Amino acid sequence: MRLKIDLYKENFTVPIGYNHILQGTIYNMLNSEEEGAFYHNEGYRLDEKVYKMFVFSNLFGSYSIVKKSMVFKDKFCFYISAMDDFFIEKIYEYCSSHKYLTMLNQKVLIKDIHIMKEDRIQGVEKVWVKTLSPISVYSTQDDFTTYYSPIQEEFEQLIRRNLLNKVYAYDLDYQQEVFDILEVKNVKERMVKYKDCFYKAYHLKMKIEVSPNLLHLIYNSGISSKGSCGFGMIEVCHEKNDLSV
Repeated sequence: MRLKIDLYKENFTVPIGYNHILQGTIYNMLNSEEEGAFYHNEGYRLDEKVYKMFVFSNLFGSYSIVKKSMVFKDKFCFYISAMDDFFIEKIYEYCSSHKYLTMLNQKVLIKDIHIMKEDRIQGVEKVWVKTLSPISVYSTQDDFTTYYSPIQEEFEQLIRRNLLNKVYAYDLDYQQEVFDILEVKNVKERMVKYKDCFYKAYHLKMKIEVSPNLLHLIYNSGISSKGSCGFGMIEVCHEKNDLSV
């Protein structure tokens, strides 16, 4: 389930690396002793790995860069998805019952909130998707992190492994699922700051062959790692010439 949240504030200012600020805003919309505590502190576990099973997008709107900060002119928005409808319902209830959000000590008007229609497919299909927040794919061994680009085999392998882990962590009854990357376009490398760390990530558009269940999982929890930190949100493209990311 996905929401689009429309916001308004003249000259709203955030650091370029704002992911943790937006993440904190999302957690603050949840009850800190109930669902907020679960998603912030626990999540869905598989062995030592933890999956929060939600994802959010970049901020979208007209902005300028001033002294390493993004200054939004007035209107801006972001998207948030989750596998658990209850999570989204709580965000919706908060936005419906409050006039403002507080983001980095700035009072931001909640102009509107939209429930987005998910693009569901009936069988294994080839579809184009594009990123609403960049994808980060990496492995860590002996405290050393290796990042993989979309042209490397490990990129697809690790995405597939992440999806399988989410299936097990969320206890989904998925069988004989399909996920293959067929083509990649418009690759733009980004270094994204989250708290005190920088992550190599990629905005892109890609053609994938995918089964309905996995497309649903990707849409609602993100593709690859750190969806709950604002990485890997996608949307399905409807026009062949929609190549922007």
